[in-house]
Amino acid sequence: MQMELLREVPMRLPLVVIALIAGFILWDQFGNDGAYSAYVQRSFRLASADLPGSGGWWKPPTITLKRDALKP
Repeated sequence: MQMELLREVPMRLPLVVIALIAGFILWDQFGNDGAYSAYVQRSFRLASADLPGSGGWWKPPTITLKRDALKP
């Protein structure tokens, strides 16, 4: 009996988590006008603006050659 319970628990847990996430998304969309998901999107957008290469102050390194140095 105990072995049967242990076999069922690993499959039930992901399904419960997925159901909770789907329920939260539906509640946020229809019952809360998307306030929480909009906040999460804003925070991800602000966090990604701080990453290198996201249009901030950081520029990727470039290789340049001076033409005068190549003249004989």
